Amino acid sequence: MNDEEIIKKLRAHDEQALSDIIKQYSPLIVTIISNISNGLLSGQDIEECCSDVFYTLWINAGKVQSGHLKGYLCAIAKSKTKDMLRGIRLADHDDICDIPLADEFSLFDYLENRQLQTDLADAFAQFDSQDRDILIRHYYYYQSSAEIAKQTGLTKEAVKSRIRRAKPKLKEFLQERGYNYENR
Repeated sequence: MNDEEIIKKLRAHDEQALSDIIKQYSPLIVTIISNISNGLLSGQDIEECCSDVFYTLWINAGKVQSGHLKGYLCAIAKSKTKDMLRGIRLADHDDICDIPLADEFSLFDYLENRQLQTDLADAFAQFDSQDRDILIRHYYYYQSSAEIAKQTGLTKEAVKSRIRRAKPKLKEFLQERGYNYENR
């Protein structure tokens, strides 16, 4: 069953359609949540966030455009993860000791990741809006070149070419800020 058919069934509140979507997209959604949260969320929190994503899809099924199910789910996952992370307060030094950190995770890792995210945003800002959109879709929403091409009106080869041309610029930008990305 393709996305268009499954969205149609989802809009009709067909529970089997939701079950099929959950089965197909759960691994992707969990990966996005895990990557964005970078260890700040427990397994239970990730599971809860994933459930929130699919609940939001169910409630807003009428808003999903044909051919955009995966992107819609990725956007919801990113938003729900950020909402959940907002609940973790790091601003006040006294609160830092109260944060339940996942195994093998430190506050330094969290702060280092926040700095990387800031640096990546600065790096993406050096590109024109179309290239920036492609890079965000590729690196943050994990969309394939074919999906990006379909949504941007470019060819798959043009999308791949733009990503390929951007990589050395991103690498150079990040290396200038002290990141080491040899062999990547």
